[in-house]
This record gives sequence, structure tokens and C-alpha cells, in this order.
Amino acid sequence: MKKAPAVIVGAFLLFITHLSTTAAAAAVPSPEVSLTASASKISGTSWTNDGSIGGSATLASYVSTAPTYSAVDTSVALNATAGQGQYITQSLGTVTAFSEATFEIYMKVPTAQANAVGSAGMVLGWSNTSYDIWMQNNNCIGFNTGNSEIYGFTLTSAMKDSYHYYTFVMSRDPSDSGKQVAYVDGVKQTLSFCYGTASVSSRKNFNGTTPTYNLGRYGSTNGLPGTYSVRGFKLWLRELFESQIQESYSDTFAPTSHTIALTNGLNSAVYRASSTLRSTSDVNGKVTFFSNGKRIPGCISIQTVDRVANCSWKPSAVNYNFITAQLVAPGG
Repeated sequence: MKKAPAVIVGAFLLFITHLSTTAAAAAVPSPEVSLTASASKISGTSWTNDGSIGGSATLASYVSTAPTYSAVDTSVALNATAGQGQYITQSLGTVTAFSEATFEIYMKVPTAQANAVGSAGMVLGWSNTSYDIWMQNNNCIGFNTGNSEIYGFTLTSAMKDSYHYYTFVMSRDPSDSGKQVAYVDGVKQTLSFCYGTASVSSRKNFNGTTPTYNLGRYGSTNGLPGTYSVRGFKLWLRELFESQIQESYSDTFAPTSHTIALTNGLNSAVYRASSTLRSTSDVNGKVTFFSNGKRIPGCISIQTVDRVANCSWKPSAVNYNFITAQLVAPGG
């Protein structure tokens, strides 16, 4: 099903509320690349990038027919049959040198890869490098350096034929067990060599400061096309920590709780004196505050940080004020 923004409203009447907080975590930075499979984002072979770099990704094929958007599945299917050579790519231009990259992909892996060569399939590769995320025999997925190896984990039957969020932190660190990590639906996976026995650390790179990512393709090589369907993709040119990876995953869900209160912990505010209203929810989103049904100036569509949004408010009416806050979250 297609995900739509979710809306949840919190409310309180001054003098009778309490302050509720959640444990702080490192905020998730804005991704350089953010692709969402929808008719409004994909036009022909162009897929709008809502990340900080902007531009668009290209739906392409090194054989003949480029992949297309499916409104039925709200996804882009890659290499459903053998011989299609389909992939998604975008040059990120010239960027500041980086040693780690994190990507989150919302994809459905089938029970078998269409590629006849060992049922192998690339998830993501970098142009002009041998460093990638690869699937072998469709039961092993993880990090590869072009040495016929995968340092990763087993694709269980529960992971196949249904959509899951896969997150990988790729790193130039020579150690396999150093900064390379993988998560499925926010759960950290135990990694080992599930295919082959050794990586080549010198091949761990992203093509310097002019990186180009490729989904479903072995870097810039025309081979080992990956079979899977993708509904969303995010890429950060940095390392995300566990709390950030899990928060990014949790943000895909609709909010289930939303409270608002005064930050000073009191139950009253002073007429025409500045007070701070705080919205706290279990997911991130944009918050608009209302006083007696009217939007509070300067408190409209405030982006949450660590699931919290603050609003500076000066009461313009004496006596009780009915305060509400509407949270619009990306999950749904």
C-alpha cells in the first residue's frame, strides 16, 4: 500500500496539563539523496531527488528497456526477468571527501534472482569501484569488494517477497568488523562471511569526491543485475549511528502518541508574556500549534528535532486558552 503523511493532534487546556518528555537521541541528519516511489516523483526515466543534493536519479538499462514506476505496487521493479540490465543511477557531483556512506532502502527481495549467474544480484554499487552490497544465491546479502565474497547475513524466508527496510553503513575502514554494519527494520544484524572468505580492503572506496551510486548494477560494470522492487531510498555521505538508524526507521511509521505542554512545567502562562509550548511525539514530523482554534504566528510547520518541537507563544487572551498542536509525519 502507498504510504501517505499521517496526522495526529495533541491538545491541552492551560492550567490542567503536565509536561511529558522522551529520552534524547542524536538527530537524523538530512540525507543527500531521498527517493520516494510515487507518480508525483517519477516522470519517464527521471526520479526526483528530495535530498539535499537535489537533482534527479535516472531509471536506465544497459540492454534495452528502462524500469518504470508501478502504480499498483507503488514501486520501481528492477530486473524482474533475466536480460533486462535495469538500474537506477545518479551522479552526486563534486562533494567533500568522505570515509563512510549510509543508505536505507525499502525493498522487496524475491525468492530468486533473475540473473542466471549464480543467482547473484547487486543491490548498490559505486561507479569505478568494486565496493558494493551484493546478494548471492538469494540467501546471503552484504558487503563485497570484488573478491567473490560477501561479509553479511542470511536472507531469511521472512525477509523475502515482502517489503523491509535494509540499512547499510559502508566504510573505507580496512577492518570488516569495524564500521561496516547492517540493519533490517531497525534491528542490527550479526555479520560474517556468508560467501567467500576474505575481502580486499584497498578496494573499499566511493570513487573519491565524484561519487555515482547505482542501484541494481555492479558499479559502472554491465553485469550482475539485481532483482528487487524499491519503494524508497535514502543515502547519507556519512556514518549514521545506531540511534539515528533506528530513528530513521521509526519515522516511517504513523505516530501513536502526541503530547503538548509548557516547557517550564507550570500549568499557567502570563498574559502577553512569552512562554514556550512543546510538542512531543514518538516520531518526527512538522508541527503546527493552535490557540483557541487559530494558528499561532511563528509556530507553523515547525520541524521536530528528536521528536520534539518548540513554539514561542504570548497569550493574547486572559482566562483559559485551548491549545492544540497538529503533527504531520511522513509515515502512514
